[in-house]
Amino acid sequence: MIVRLSLQHSEVGMYYLGVDTGGTFTDFALFRRDTCALQTFKVRSVPSDPGAAIVIGLDRMKQEFGVPARECERFIFGTTVATNAVLERKGARVALLTTRGMRDVLEIQRQWRRRLFDLYLQKPPALAPRRHRLEVDERVTASGEVLIALTDAEVERCIQAVAALDIDAVAISFLFSFLRPEHEQYMAAALRKRLPHLHVTISSEVSPEFREYERTATTVMNAYTIPKISALARRIEGILKDVGFKGTFGVIQSNGGIMSLETARSRAVNTLLSGPAGGVVGATVVAGYSSVGNILGFDVGGTSTDITLVENGKLRVTAEGGIAGYPIKVPQVSVHTIGAGGGSIARPVLGMLKVGPESAGANPGPVCYGGGGTEPTGTDAAVALGYIDPDYFAGGEIKLDRAGARAAIEAKVARPLGLDTDVAALSILDVQVANIIGGMRKVTVEVGRDPRDFVLLPFGGAGGLYAGLVAEEAGMSRIMLPQHPSVLSALGMLMTDVRRDGVVTRVSRLDRTSSSEIAAIAADLANHGIATLGKEGIERSQIRTVLSCDMRYVGQAYELNVPVPDWPDCPEIDLVRLTSAFHEQHRLFYGQCSEGEPVEIVSYRIETTGLVEKAELRALPPRDAERPVPRTSRDVLFDRSQGWSRCPVFERAALAAQDTLTGPAIIEDRGSSFVLRPGHQLLVDGVGNIFVNVPQAATRHAEEQLNG
Repeated sequence: MIVRLSLQHSEVGMYYLGVDTGGTFTDFALFRRDTCALQTFKVRSVPSDPGAAIVIGLDRMKQEFGVPARECERFIFGTTVATNAVLERKGARVALLTTRGMRDVLEIQRQWRRRLFDLYLQKPPALAPRRHRLEVDERVTASGEVLIALTDAEVERCIQAVAALDIDAVAISFLFSFLRPEHEQYMAAALRKRLPHLHVTISSEVSPEFREYERTATTVMNAYTIPKISALARRIEGILKDVGFKGTFGVIQSNGGIMSLETARSRAVNTLLSGPAGGVVGATVVAGYSSVGNILGFDVGGTSTDITLVENGKLRVTAEGGIAGYPIKVPQVSVHTIGAGGGSIARPVLGMLKVGPESAGANPGPVCYGGGGTEPTGTDAAVALGYIDPDYFAGGEIKLDRAGARAAIEAKVARPLGLDTDVAALSILDVQVANIIGGMRKVTVEVGRDPRDFVLLPFGGAGGLYAGLVAEEAGMSRIMLPQHPSVLSALGMLMTDVRRDGVVTRVSRLDRTSSSEIAAIAADLANHGIATLGKEGIERSQIRTVLSCDMRYVGQAYELNVPVPDWPDCPEIDLVRLTSAFHEQHRLFYGQCSEGEPVEIVSYRIETTGLVEKAELRALPPRDAERPVPRTSRDVLFDRSQGWSRCPVFERAALAAQDTLTGPAIIEDRGSSFVLRPGHQLLVDGVGNIFVNVPQAATRHAEEQLNG
């Protein structure tokens, strides 16, 4: 079985391969470790069979680049299979075993509502219907004492009840099992022995922390998605076996790290943000090559835009997230997703233009794809305005219908709103930009960050189309366009390490807890994480641990995560410094702190990382000639007042280190187009990342300060 991930080079091959499966395209990044040469390409995804695109891509890799799969040492895979199963409600049939009295926790949820004043708000249906939720006679108290023991007779009764159900998976979530997991473990072992065809998952392994609803929902979500991930794993294993692959096979998880295939089979919930996590890692690492630590990244795909904030080169990982209205309490990169992608449909609503969240998807796709789509989209607007070359989309592999795009915009948007076609297309882009900026506020202004203090980093197939307008509107003076922006998620998978996250809930006031008690809990967590990575082939010298605590003022309902200062270099925890760090975090997040109030720790978290060899960017040589030469030119419309203008088009690969350009211009590669708007100034740095100065943003910022 291909499951182990090792730091050491094997004798298998010279290449690392990252594959990111999206709804429209599957992206491939092929890295040769001895020369740092990087090849990237895309193939059309097959939503009904994600493995089919991998077969096509591996064959293309062999035919076009002369690299058979057997020469790959590492295969890292990102998938949206679990995500799509939840969004489309096509996961497994799940039963839930829970402590008597807690059967309806999935329905009751919490008082919190995502739309507080919506009297007609519909909760998403429970992924385990009530007829499949069984109560168990057992009970552990809040202090971890066994109040009602789990008997063999009760286990037998539950097994008989589960056997009578038409289900695929079982989730077990007993009250306070994060303090005493023995009952869950005993029930799971019995079910696996007697009903081996069922997938069984327990909350004390998936999310061993407090808050009953979130823990139960996460465990049910894991059971709901495990069969899909297991089937995909078998499919890919078969594909790789057929092509002679003998290297290591890893899966990118939601926290941005790699996990083994065997772990993915039992922790499907950890793959829900698999694709976006790879992009965040890629953006962070590539920006680091250019000494940029503070970035505001946005990944514009076909159906959505993922927005993330990176400070001081550190990924923001949170244990609080969700998908489709369901809470997910596992570590995940902090990403805010909005329904604004290249395939977002534009239409008039009550006399106003609306774009998204509905998407044309991969089938039928935008009108310009020629696949039967009839509704105009953001991609159609970009083609109509000249931002995308109809003959060079995906490197010329897909021919776009520009006339069809303009006709759809005229019929469905321009005519109903009384606009001409050009203005309608520009308006579609303007609405998309407004949607993206609204999403950016969620990760900046609403958490006390000024977007103008960050570098805007667009990626994904369509990020470069909107970057200039977004920067102008948000007052951001610098844009960084990374290398290979359209496949940055696949590349990011080759730039990360193996990672495991551990957590334990132990509520205690800091003024009643000793440093040695905290250190003992931390040591237990760290040792468990180190042992887990050791089983996956990571040497102890290459393992790093980071400790943090979820903290709050006594009486508060929610916590803030605070890194523990100087740990593990200083195993004895300095409680004064830890308390001060919490006060400062509270001030940053909420704008105030109460230093006289008692503070308590709720949960302890350990991040265990196993360092592995990663893909690298090589230096870009300077140009021999004086100036870059455009590949071609075409008519482009940037602004209605300026009208159509002839715009030079440059091939991204033809730009060299220290090249400079002043807009207007279009920068193209096989997977994306970047719009250099009039007056914007471009510079290529030593590793091939493109930096753009936005004078309009600086001018706007100065005017805002002048006007108070």
